[in-house]
Amino acid sequence: MKIAITGNIGSGKSEAVKFLSSIGHKCISSDQIIKSLYQDNLSRNYILKRIGIPNKNYKEEIIQRLAKPSFNKNLKKVIYPMLYAKKKIANHKFHQYNPIFYEVPLLFEERLSRDFDYTIFISATFTKRKQRVLSRGASANYFNLMNKKQLKENVKENLSDFTINNNGSILNLRLNIIKLLNKL
Repeated sequence: MKIAITGNIGSGKSEAVKFLSSIGHKCISSDQIIKSLYQDNLSRNYILKRIGIPNKNYKEEIIQRLAKPSFNKNLKKVIYPMLYAKKKIANHKFHQYNPIFYEVPLLFEERLSRDFDYTIFISATFTKRKQRVLSRGASANYFNLMNKKQLKENVKENLSDFTINNNGSILNLRLNIIKLLNKL
């Protein structure tokens, strides 16, 4: 069984995946895969060359250019094939496990929900999500830019099979995940 976990920026997707992994579930995180691509010198250099950005201060440069639709489209064209290749390797490695959880931030935006048996939406208020993102050191501009690229929460909630509200503590999130696991 393939279960997608989605939610808008700062909703708690990564925290949910971290908890599921800690209790023995196999999880594949799009965010972690992309992070690993940028941490690997060879992959990062390939990506930056293809999108025309120098290695120096590349993160800031990418964030600055993300507002341009043409840049965003080109970035996806470069990164998505690498992301999907890494996911395919992980899928093969985990194929005997059931269920497998996939963190997919842009699940509905990229029309990927048909690839999964169930979808779980992690919900949090705008204020709570922004507070979380800012506490990680990101700017308000970054939060607003990323938030605009995602569907509205009510749309994602309506498209999902399950919703977990994450406006409380990490403990509350974990308890809600355990309740949901008992339903699956």
